[in-house]
Amino acid sequence: MTGFTIFNKSNKAFFVFVSKYSGGDDSWFTLQPGTSDVWTRNGWEVIVFRDPDTGARRGWYLDCAALNTLNVAFFGLTSDVQTARG
Repeated sequence: MTGFTIFNKSNKAFFVFVSKYSGGDDSWFTLQPGTSDVWTRNGWEVIVFRDPDTGARRGWYLDCAALNTLNVAFFGLTSDVQTARG
């Protein structure tokens, strides 16, 4: 399965949005701290994290097409995500 596994490595819940250029659902989902979820996609997509308390957002444009799964670790709005092949 091609797509993204997104890990919330921060200490609070965040809303997560993954665009649907290659299909799927582009709703906002809550990702609790210490958990992960999978978004099935095939190509370049925008991944955005939103703080539920302040509404502050940060996003990245990432490609998962050449990989089975791209693991994305989120540490908070002031840090870059870390990516690794799944």
